[in-house]
Amino acid sequence: MPDMYMMIILSLIGFFGTLFIIPMFKKMLVEGEIVRPNYKKDMIPVSMGIVFIPMLVIASIILAYFDRDLNHMKYLFMFLFAVLSMSFAGIMDDIIGNRNVSGLKGHFKSLFKGTLTTGGFKALYGGFVGLLISVVLTNSIPEIILNTLIVALSTNLMNLMDLRPGRAIKVYLLIMLVMIFTLTGFNKVLMCLLVPSVLAYFNQDLKAKCMMGDAGSNVLGISIGIFMVYGYSINIKIAWLGFLIAIHIFTEKYSLTEIIEKNKVLNFLDRLGR
Repeated sequence: MPDMYMMIILSLIGFFGTLFIIPMFKKMLVEGEIVRPNYKKDMIPVSMGIVFIPMLVIASIILAYFDRDLNHMKYLFMFLFAVLSMSFAGIMDDIIGNRNVSGLKGHFKSLFKGTLTTGGFKALYGGFVGLLISVVLTNSIPEIILNTLIVALSTNLMNLMDLRPGRAIKVYLLIMLVMIFTLTGFNKVLMCLLVPSVLAYFNQDLKAKCMMGDAGSNVLGISIGIFMVYGYSINIKIAWLGFLIAIHIFTEKYSLTEIIEKNKVLNFLDRLGR
């Protein structure tokens, strides 16, 4: 089946399937008391990012049935492994996470003192997930290190953004828009496993009806990292890693939300649609 037809089929299944299951997952989380106050102190369901997973798996089944290329399947299963792994780590953080510690620096400081936080576990686990994928992709030690850091820090990038309704998804969709025009071949098909579900869920997050939590932001972040290491040259990957390091250092010292709120253009874009 031509890639274009496959992308259309996967997109329709992901979008409408996610719309269908959102009410069921919201009810499940509310009845399970998986709720948390948002930035306005309203109690809403958290960890709604788990709605991305069912349609991701279903779409992957369809893709695997029609695409019998073994090399494509290697990339598909690595993508699935990464996304499912970080969704699991995110759910842990959403449900049992300690909010008294924040930032990578804080979580690693706790770890060095002998206290494992869910944030620390998530960071270490994300690093090992990235390392496994990097080892499969290349034998070059420098490139393994580069890819591992990209996957780990891209995952956390969406955590940094997910502090106001819709913000993380807006950034994610902007990055995906750039990638859809710059990635080639099977990578474009892989994008259709997740992006349509994110689009279907977007309004729920934007209107603060629920929070996707780390169960969702981890998924978005690691998918960015995976597509980056799958589809781009060394120079672009080095530039992306430089950006990731810079923004992580910056957000350890300054509040991204305060900076956005003080800038008229950024604040307009941030609040757009709420």
